[in-house]
Amino acid sequence: MKVLFNLNRNSVFFGLAIFLMMTSQYSFAQTIWQGQHHSYRVVLSGDLAKYKTDSLSVKIPELEIDKKVVTTIKGDSISFKNEMYGFSFKGKYNADKTAISGIFDYYSIPNTNIILKKEKEVQPLYFAQHPKKPYPYQVIDMTFLGKSTKLTYGGTLTIPQGKKKYPLAILISGTGQHDRNYTYMGREFFTVLADELARKGIASLRVDDRGIGKTSGNFKESTTGDFADDVDAQIAYLKSDKNIDASHIGLIGHSEGGMIASIVSARNKNVKFMVSLSGVAVSGLEMLNLQNTAILKNYGFTDKVVNKQMEMYNIMFKAVYDTKATDSVTPVLQVKLDEWIKTQDSTTLKEIHMWGGREKDFIYRYGNDAERKWYRYSIHYNPQDYLPKIDIPVFAVNGDKDIMVPAAENLGSFKKYLKSTDVTTKIYPGLNHMYQHCIKCTQAESKEIDEVFSPEVLDDVSKWIMDRYKK
Repeated sequence: MKVLFNLNRNSVFFGLAIFLMMTSQYSFAQTIWQGQHHSYRVVLSGDLAKYKTDSLSVKIPELEIDKKVVTTIKGDSISFKNEMYGFSFKGKYNADKTAISGIFDYYSIPNTNIILKKEKEVQPLYFAQHPKKPYPYQVIDMTFLGKSTKLTYGGTLTIPQGKKKYPLAILISGTGQHDRNYTYMGREFFTVLADELARKGIASLRVDDRGIGKTSGNFKESTTGDFADDVDAQIAYLKSDKNIDASHIGLIGHSEGGMIASIVSARNKNVKFMVSLSGVAVSGLEMLNLQNTAILKNYGFTDKVVNKQMEMYNIMFKAVYDTKATDSVTPVLQVKLDEWIKTQDSTTLKEIHMWGGREKDFIYRYGNDAERKWYRYSIHYNPQDYLPKIDIPVFAVNGDKDIMVPAAENLGSFKKYLKSTDVTTKIYPGLNHMYQHCIKCTQAESKEIDEVFSPEVLDDVSKWIMDRYKK
């Protein structure tokens, strides 16, 4: 679901790692020294044995920094800096000179201990939960045609080793365009989930979203309903492949993926179980209200400011909801906002950042979002159209620090409307929307947490699926 307040929302759910190859202008061999601090890589390139001031450079790929550095080497000590861009490093080689340990300082990476390891080429971001080869299970990359959608899908099938029969979960990502691994800030959410499932005897399929990786289609012109059609196509493919045991297929959806899982589970009789990870289970209008209220409170605004901001937001939401899908909504939004602003005093408008031209920026940004087919579809989502039709086992969970899909209201909706007699819900203390143990629990903090996926949730999901499969 769309957040209005955070102008850089896509940085939460989801930025892709940049893979960079380094080249040298010099005749000697290039050497890569690479370190990492949370979501940032620091890469020193050049030959330290034959260095020249203008031959060494530092890259911080995630910040799009690539700058020359002034380097000083004395014995086993090395330092470099770029005064113009304000970063520096002081460290020492280890005994065999395969690593340099020291302090890197930059505004995004302040006074941080970093180990620069000698590499042959630049490595992607790595987190401890990412599985390493050799895997104790089969990993099969594939492409297949969706007969109903006429799209080509690129995905990865993970199958437990030595198992002829197994439950099989289709993994469904949340809002935004994602690769099959559901990569956000270098963290591979679905790779970690697939690893856990396979080790517990559960197969999984994870697929690139439309228009990314090896999946065709136009993501920008697609809706949540179209993404549900993609899942139906994936189920049909699995059922048609004689080499895959597709007798016990289920869905695991995160955030908007939980909404997609609900839509598919309500109509596709091949689905045998459903897991909702922070899945949306309230109406589109209610979701927008809950989400934006939680985010504003998380930023520490007073109740007065939050209430006034949400008063204005809800007028905007209702205007979009009431406008026909075929009509442009931006002119309507402008009229509604102008009417509301006339009733407010200047102090209030300044407090909610609707002053000095910012109201024009708001209309431009929100208008662009609200014109999208995806947004129009989402705002009209009604869980009562789907949940009462779901009679399979459902496991719905949330973190209690989730400000994107607040736990109580959404889990309450699952319990209220699901037809199934086998419904398990759980709220996990201290977990954010991406199932990380958080402290501040803001959206920005996610990139500072190296945990990819809470182990207790991974364990509970796999145990719950296996318990239903055994029955």
